[in-house]
Amino acid sequence: MVSLNFKARVPVFDANVGVGHRHDRVSPFDSPDELLEEMARHGVDRALIYHLQGEILSPIEGNEALGRWAAGRAEFSLQWTLGPTPDSLRQLQQLRASGQLHSARLSCTGPSGIPFSEWIYGEALAWLAAERIPLWISLADTPAAELMETLNLFPELATVLLGGHYSHALLLRPLLRRLPKAHLELSRYECLGEVEELLGEFGASRLLYGSFYPRYAMGPMLYYLHHLRCGDAELAALCAGNLERLLGREAGR
Repeated sequence: MVSLNFKARVPVFDANVGVGHRHDRVSPFDSPDELLEEMARHGVDRALIYHLQGEILSPIEGNEALGRWAAGRAEFSLQWTLGPTPDSLRQLQQLRASGQLHSARLSCTGPSGIPFSEWIYGEALAWLAAERIPLWISLADTPAAELMETLNLFPELATVLLGGHYSHALLLRPLLRRLPKAHLELSRYECLGEVEELLGEFGASRLLYGSFYPRYAMGPMLYYLHHLRCGDAELAALCAGNLERLLGREAGR
């Protein structure tokens, strides 16, 4: 019988954790120490974090709050949110110039009614591609047709697609085939046997562990990945190595 208690046998770097309170939703944790306690409970060593206030309401204000929230804790890598305005792009360019920007995250486009299109985001996407800065995009919040149409125009831009689940099952393989620089974060990919099918077709290098915490729980996908039919080298890539590579930190900290 498989035990529900397990210890991660490889280093774990969560690729998708939101921090802080949203204007319309209180976070289940208030402080870095509380998040670190939750991470330790699941065997997560590090986390790539973004501020939830930037997810929908204000990317600029969320980014301003992110550094204060993280309080310089070494276990956190900071991810900055991109909005559709010129001011948002200028903020990211300033963060890049100061050596702080290693990845960006698209603010939720659906609630605002702003499409993910070249004529709105083209300048920002071209800059990210030129700077080799990967972009995180939520499948739960961005129409797949817009994503495919727009990213096809920027073939050198590395992306991480977040929150795909069974309703995206028919979309994901065509997306990954047509967008060779796209990666899939696995927080909600709950289709039985499908992660192993993706491993077989695309290899481990294009898949990442992420929890999408606190939107979803931190532990279930990590447990699932530890029970795949794959070797420790592939598991290590899924759980930390691929994220480190995307952030430009192949050697780790």
